[in-house]
Parts: sequence; C-alpha cells; structure tokens
Amino acid sequence: MGNWLQKILMPTTPTKKAGKLPAQAPRTKHLPAQPFKYGAPLPASLPNATVIYGIGASLLFVASFSLFLAGRWFPGIGVFFLGACLTGFALHLLKHQD
Repeated sequence: MGNWLQKILMPTTPTKKAGKLPAQAPRTKHLPAQPFKYGAPLPASLPNATVIYGIGASLLFVASFSLFLAGRWFPGIGVFFLGACLTGFALHLLKHQD
C-alpha cells in the first residue's frame, strides 16, 4: 500500500512514444483548393455571337430608357422591342451551341 500515489498519478495504458508522428493519409493528386476533379472538362466559353448580341441588346435597352425619359414613347417601345429580340437571339444561341 506504499505505492498508492504512484498508482494514481501513473496511467495504466501504454503511452505513445515521444517524437513519433501519427500516420498520414495517402497523398492524392489534387490539392484541396482545386475546384475541378482531375480530367474534368474545363467550362466552355460563351460563343462570340452571344456576347455580341448581349452587348447590342444592353445598348438598345439603355437607348430605350433614355427615349422613355425624353418622352418619346413610340420610338422607346420600338427600340425596347429590338433589344428584346436581340436578347432572345443571344439566349437561343447560348442554348443551341454547335
């Protein structure tokens, strides 16, 4: 009964050796910050016609807004309709790419 203090302070389970590192997981080919899997196709760029029609449509919408502010309702509606047509063409070409 003389060693009761050592029995309380010393753990009964075996301890890890000092200086030994835990086992590492096997390394993968990718870094964790990479968003795409290895071999995955890169995102395709927009077709040129879609970009051109989109820019033209935005310019027509700005022009129609300025016509509405100037009080020219009929030309403003016509220019807005042309901008909507160009937006439709751009969306159509975006959906049906070759």
